[in-house]
Amino acid sequence: MEKEQPYFDKNGREIKEFAVLKVFHFIGARRKKHYMYKWVRLKEWDGKLYWIARHLASDGEGEYYHLRTSADPETRILKGTEIVQQYD
Repeated sequence: MEKEQPYFDKNGREIKEFAVLKVFHFIGARRKKHYMYKWVRLKEWDGKLYWIARHLASDGEGEYYHLRTSADPETRILKGTEIVQQYD
């Protein structure tokens, strides 16, 4: 089965399946930065595997977003995203 090309965090590290990501969310009061935590999976759709991110507390079903929606189309880097934990 064909797999989508890999994506990279802001430090240039390749994001692999089951990685935990720290994703910038917004700047709040007193310029405090807020983050969301996501975990990465491969999801099959129409005979191809795509990279998606789910809420850290999700049960594996429900809401997610494709990494391609927030990555630079040329470099495939996700700006504002950092790998917190990853199994190599």
